[in-house]
Amino acid sequence: MKKTLYLLRHGQTYFNYYHKVQGRCDSPLNEMGIRQVEMARDYFQKNNIHFDKAFSSTQERACDTLEIATDHQMPYKRLKDLREKCYGIFEGRDEFLLPWNYNNPNVDPTMEKDEDVVNRMHRAVVEILDNINDGETALIVGHGDILAKYVRDVADPNFAGFANASIVKLSVDGKNVHLDKYVWPAEGLKQI
Repeated sequence: MKKTLYLLRHGQTYFNYYHKVQGRCDSPLNEMGIRQVEMARDYFQKNNIHFDKAFSSTQERACDTLEIATDHQMPYKRLKDLREKCYGIFEGRDEFLLPWNYNNPNVDPTMEKDEDVVNRMHRAVVEILDNINDGETALIVGHGDILAKYVRDVADPNFAGFANASIVKLSVDGKNVHLDKYVWPAEGLKQI
């Protein structure tokens, strides 16, 4: 029997808008981010997608996204393993300073290693799957980097990534994970 997971990236934050590295530091959703999440909520409602359980990163931008996406009507569990990758000394700084923007393969030792990020996400998904029954559906709200790394690792190595408030539907059948769909309900939303 299958279990279904919907991965939802948080809406746009002030740091996203100003191209600041967010990682473990937090920035609240801005007006655009709130509207993006409302459009994700509307997508779920329009398509009769109901969640049996919900899980979120412990970071404010993810918790706020989950609460908006579920109309503040659903209890949820916060999991530290769903937090975004730690970018070390780059946290809160301009994105253009990240070493890979200059084809520099050296990652600063203060940054969390990608394999550690993927391992955390795997732990979180195992915990989530253990807490839902066959045939049930869970909503998981997190962050662009950790969610994308997980999708690439388990379902599609060519997955392009998550836009703010975009959604991936995964089907889990035993140990097999299938990427069923990627949607971005707010894709056509104009800047406010």
